[in-house]
Amino acid sequence: MFLLSRFLLLLPLLFLLLSACSSSGEEEKTGDIERATEKVAQEAINYIKTPIEQAKFAKELQESHNQLIEDAVKQQE
Repeated sequence: MFLLSRFLLLLPLLFLLLSACSSSGEEEKTGDIERATEKVAQEAINYIKTPIEQAKFAKELQESHNQLIEDAVKQQE
């Protein structure tokens, strides 16, 4: 839910960036729009991927810890 709200906050920023571009040339305007869109998209991707990667790492650590405990219990039996 938090990620979705953060992503929705980036959308108006993208709109403002697109509407603020000057119309000095069609190719230049298109290039500016593409760069702004790419930048916002990359920020959104990083914002979403970082917590997912952290959760995967935490899961791997937990599984490793659980395996160590299981091995220790088996050695004591």
